[in-house]
Amino acid sequence: MVTRSSVDGESRRLALTDLLAVDGTLRIDELADRFGVSTMTVRRDLQALEDQGVVRRVRGGAVSGAESFEQRERRAGAAKETIARKLVGLVPTGGVGICMDASSTISVLAGQLPHTENLSVVTDGIETFLTLQRDTRVHAYLTGGQKDPNAGSLVGPVATTTLRQFSFARAFLSAAALDARFGSSEFSAEECEVKKLMAQLSDHVVLAVNSAKFETGSAARCLVWDQIDLLVTELDVADHRLDPFRDLVELL
Repeated sequence: MVTRSSVDGESRRLALTDLLAVDGTLRIDELADRFGVSTMTVRRDLQALEDQGVVRRVRGGAVSGAESFEQRERRAGAAKETIARKLVGLVPTGGVGICMDASSTISVLAGQLPHTENLSVVTDGIETFLTLQRDTRVHAYLTGGQKDPNAGSLVGPVATTTLRQFSFARAFLSAAALDARFGSSEFSAEECEVKKLMAQLSDHVVLAVNSAKFETGSAARCLVWDQIDLLVTELDVADHRLDPFRDLVELL
């Protein structure tokens, strides 16, 4: 009996790893229903996977552990493409400055900027900066700073000092998780510091988030709803999954 339980647990954790590779997010209550086990059993499974560095536990579930930018970029690719198409229409026509965070979602937008002249873009994302540099119409700036091992962004005093030299017409940001009560959250406080500053320096803040991140949490709380002007997702604005956010922020 003990041997069977061990084998079942190992098989279940392999299945959890496969699900994580597809969705990028695991929810404890959904997993308990899916596998017919208690939420406590799922919590033990996630703890074991976290000990292996496979996942990072967050409130209500878990998200992928440390991933390369390429891995993050491939996950939920269709949703990110849909979000980018919506964001393109929000990019100013030129003669102003915008900022973009280091997320893979916003990086897709960086590769699809509309025809514009004299647009300045500041980013804390190395991959996003490299994408922007390919467009000769864009004046691209990289903040510099220390690389955050969790998010792949540049953080720390060098990054924030660089940002304070600019003001932005619009900030294009994403999030590791989004909750109707608390707002957005990130893997680290350092990542939050940079995103909060980007929002503070911007006239208009756009938060672009894949719906798989709804009602999840991460280590550090970041933007509250009063700091977000527009929430952009891959969903139609009439989708019921957006209901918790309707009274909090404008939707697109």
